[in-house]
Amino acid sequence: MMKSRSTICSRFAVLFAMQLYGHMPAVLTVAGAYNNKHPDTQLSSCVDHAGLISAAPWIKVPYPFQWGRPTFDAGDVFAMMAACFVAIVESTGTIIEVSRYGSATPLPPSVLSRGIGWL
Repeated sequence: MMKSRSTICSRFAVLFAMQLYGHMPAVLTVAGAYNNKHPDTQLSSCVDHAGLISAAPWIKVPYPFQWGRPTFDAGDVFAMMAACFVAIVESTGTIIEVSRYGSATPLPPSVLSRGIGWL
């Protein structure tokens, strides 16, 4: 197994590469890398030359509280707590049944407590 000092880079390497791929043509365009190039090269870059993205009315950057203040409803909180409890019980039962089906030794509580939500 490979050990890395930076877990962030190893976990999100694909996302970082996608961001680099998406932003590099814009950086090169602003830096002037495409100024004296053939028009086909300039048009094939991923930068929006026609202004289609900036002119689209349905593409906007959201701002905080754009739809009003957040609301709190205690009924919704209790409903989500009940749903989480059901999911915990069902996943625990599934873990126990899979170990039985696989003819494994019964799980000790210390192993079972590593599952979803049990402390």
